[in-house]
Amino acid sequence: MKSEITEALRRYGFYVFDRSKLELVREVVKLIGDLRPLIKVRDLPQNPNYFILEIDTYTFEASCRERCVKNGLVNHRCYSKCVTDNYRSVVEKIVAAINR
Repeated sequence: MKSEITEALRRYGFYVFDRSKLELVREVVKLIGDLRPLIKVRDLPQNPNYFILEIDTYTFEASCRERCVKNGLVNHRCYSKCVTDNYRSVVEKIVAAINR
């Protein structure tokens, strides 16, 4: 399960799974400890039998916005790069924590 989740996170940035794997995913999520606020697990509205484990971008979007504002306007190139860099960094931290 750990390798399935880490491969999906590295490749796609999220992991989709069905209800039968929910408890196994919860066990893997426990492995990340203090990094837990960086991810979220939620059901898919289109089909409540499926869930998604994904990075919670809310944790760094505000700091990226603040960093990329100049004269009251957001520099979209700066913001996009900041979010992408933070996203990749979080994925690598999560993967490292799962594989400890």
